[in-house]
This record gives sequence, C-alpha cells and structure tokens, in this order.
Amino acid sequence: MSQDGSESSVISEQLAAVRTELRRERQRTADELEALKSFEHRLQKIETASISHCLYPNQVVLTDASTSTGDLAQVREAYESTIMSVDHYTDEYDDTYCQSLQEEFSHNIAVALTDGTVFNERCKQATLSAVTASISARELLIDDIYVELESISDAAETLVPLAEELDELRSVSFRNCSFGALDAYRSRLKILENKCETVSNQRQVTIFEMRRPQCISMEVADITQYFYQDLKVSYPVISSIVGLVAVITELRHQIERAMTVCRP
Repeated sequence: MSQDGSESSVISEQLAAVRTELRRERQRTADELEALKSFEHRLQKIETASISHCLYPNQVVLTDASTSTGDLAQVREAYESTIMSVDHYTDEYDDTYCQSLQEEFSHNIAVALTDGTVFNERCKQATLSAVTASISARELLIDDIYVELESISDAAETLVPLAEELDELRSVSFRNCSFGALDAYRSRLKILENKCETVSNQRQVTIFEMRRPQCISMEVADITQYFYQDLKVSYPVISSIVGLVAVITELRHQIERAMTVCRP
C-alpha cells in the first residue's frame, strides 16, 4: 500500500515492481544463456576417450585409459566455471554439481558425468544435445519476458489513468449531486468496469499463449507465476483489476444510495 493510500499510487507501485522483477529475470536469464553457450563451446573442444572392442563379450579396452576420468574432470571444470559461476547462482540455486546437472539436463546426463568412468563420444553428444535444449529454453524464456513486459506496459496504460479517475470520484460528495449527475457517474463507472474486463481478458489470453520452457520448474502453475514468485501476488495485473473493480462496486453502491434520496 502506498503512503498516500490512493488507488493510482497502489497500482503504479505494483506494476513498477512487476517491471523491475521482469528486467531482473531477463538479465539473469541472459547471463545463464551466455554461460550455457560458453560451456557448449568448451565442451566441444574436450576430446573423448577412444574405445575398441575385444574378441571377448562385454570386454572393452580404452586406447588411452589415462584420459577416461580426466575428460570427465575437464567437463566438470568447464561446467563449474561457466554455468555454476553466474553471479546469481548461489542465491537462486545453490546446488551441488550433480544436482545442477540433473536439474539443468537430466538424471541420465548427471549420472554419466559424475558416476561414469568414460567420457566417450556417445556421452559427449548426449550432453551437447542437452545443452542445445537448455539454450533454446533460455532463448524462449527471454522472448516470453519481452512479451510479458509489453503486456504489463499495455495494462498500465489503461489501469493507471483509470485508477486516477477513481481517486477523483472518491472525493465527490454524491449526496449533494443532482439525479442526472449521479446517473452520469453511474454510467461512467460502467465504462470503467468494462475497461477492467477488457484488460483482464487480454491478460488471460497472454498468459495462456505463453509457452512453458523446460527451464521452468514444474512446481509453479505457469510461466507468469514463475516470473512473480518473489512478489506478494502471482498475478499482479489481475490482482490490481480485482482491487479496482472493488472500488467501482463501492462507488456504485454510494451513487445508488444517493439516487434513492435525491430530489428530482
């Protein structure tokens, strides 16, 4: 709640907090994207262990056994110095190497890179494929953040002036108004209510159409809830609209009460 308690200030502050959160998320996602690309570049340069099959079943010989675990160590060093080294990693994730691999890629990749003894070509290609998928997910998320920022700006263009008008209507002494003036106020409230409904419908369409990248935890209901999990409300625009509609309803009741005792 703003210090002056006005509806317009409440809406402005809430939507400003939303935009700040989105810009923060955009920067963090961009940092993760660059880290993934750096890891991919380093991973491509790591040589794999060569394997040759013997005459006996289930027997495998490494042509250079000394590099088997060494290559896995190089993968770990590359991962820790890129993906696990972004500025927000500890605050946002604080996972171990194995946990991070599992969350970022998959359980199988995590096992292959931590419990395995050989970094062969098959393991390398599987890891590179997982990195590519993570990069695509971050790129998709950044696109969605830009869409969300635009949607929030569009909503603010309608809701902030609307809230300012409601602040003005709250200061009107309806008991001293003529019936015609009261009827005009009531009609105006209906227009404002329709605007709220329009913005609400637009927001719901935007939320529905935004795709869910694989980097979004399944613990959150949708991508919008993911964006605002650190805010007080998960759907700030809808929450703002609910507050505005409550004010409209309150003012309408005041006007209609005044109309019942108003002299023609």
